[in-house]
Amino acid sequence: MDNKKEVAAMKKLMVLAVVLLAFGFVFGQDTDEQGNLIKYREKTVIDFEDIMLEGQIKKPSGSFLMTQSKKKFNSLINLKQNFNKELVKSVDLLN
Repeated sequence: MDNKKEVAAMKKLMVLAVVLLAFGFVFGQDTDEQGNLIKYREKTVIDFEDIMLEGQIKKPSGSFLMTQSKKKFNSLINLKQNFNKELVKSVDLLN
C-alpha cells in the first residue's frame, strides 16, 4: 500500500518537473517587436588593449579614489597607561 502511494507521488512530482521545465523554455526566450527569436552569444569579450580612452571624471567619487592615500586616524579607544589603583583594590579584595 505504501509503495503505491510513493509511486503515485513520484509520478506527480515528475509531471510537475516536466511542466515547470516547459514553462522555463517558453518564457525564457526573448523576441523582438516582430516576434523573431533573439539569440545572444554565450560569451562577449571586449579587448581594450589597442584603444586609448580619454575623458574627464564627472563625479567627485572618482577623483577621491584616484587621490586617496593612507590616512592616519586617531584611535577612539583610550588606553590606560597606569593600572596601579586597580591593582591596589584587587589586593584589598583578597584580604
